[in-house]
Amino acid sequence: MLNIKKTVLSIVFIQVLLCYAQAQVITLKSGKVFNGEIIERAKDYIKVKYSELEVYYENKYIKSIEEEPVHEPVAATQVQKPAGGDDLPSLKKAIELAAAGNFSEARQMLEKQLDDIKGALSILDAVEGGSLSRQFAVYLFEGSLHIINEEYRLAATSLEKAWEISPQDADVNFNLGFVYFSLGEYDKSIAYLSVVLKFQPEDTAAYELIAKDYCNIGEYQKAKDNLSLAGELLKKNGDEKGASRIDELLRIVSEITP
Repeated sequence: MLNIKKTVLSIVFIQVLLCYAQAQVITLKSGKVFNGEIIERAKDYIKVKYSELEVYYENKYIKSIEEEPVHEPVAATQVQKPAGGDDLPSLKKAIELAAAGNFSEARQMLEKQLDDIKGALSILDAVEGGSLSRQFAVYLFEGSLHIINEEYRLAATSLEKAWEISPQDADVNFNLGFVYFSLGEYDKSIAYLSVVLKFQPEDTAAYELIAKDYCNIGEYQKAKDNLSLAGELLKKNGDEKGASRIDELLRIVSEITP
């Protein structure tokens, strides 16, 4: 089965590209100024895309918005989509990398595929051994397939059925958290991810995704708290690269906090 945390949550790393964008210069009453793209306007708030985050601001925090386009390179995020063959690691691509001497990248890609295969086999083993409901496994695989195809509403339907069978299953709750994050239903996402963290308090991917949920509803301190916990755990586990990425996210959230 697709390893959701390693493939789908590739959206949580920052890949900064240089691009020309139609952007706004947003000045907050706190004095902070940044370039962002307004993706939603309402009577009382706006939602802005800034780096890899979508952030929420009530109008009371905004001093001014300059609508002129920015004609210079700005930071943008390339989201690595979970759908489609070209977006998922392939054996052919791994071999091509190895043939070009890029052994480290080839290893990462092959290990990623191996994780997916092991995950799927472990579910099949559990079903065949009688420790896992066949129907639960069907719903879980259905949900994963819909996520790969970016059919998030269908994924939610399948995964909710799996949840009804095993409401404390960490993988089901995490996947539902991701699906509802993708659908923009952030309160639901937070609820499911909170279950994950209740039973797996060292799940750094859950802390990171729930932080993004909080950014989307304007709860910046909670976002920073969860990112800090993720960073501490990554450092504890010796994942310096992951910890550095979290530090960058914390910097971004601090920049945009009213």
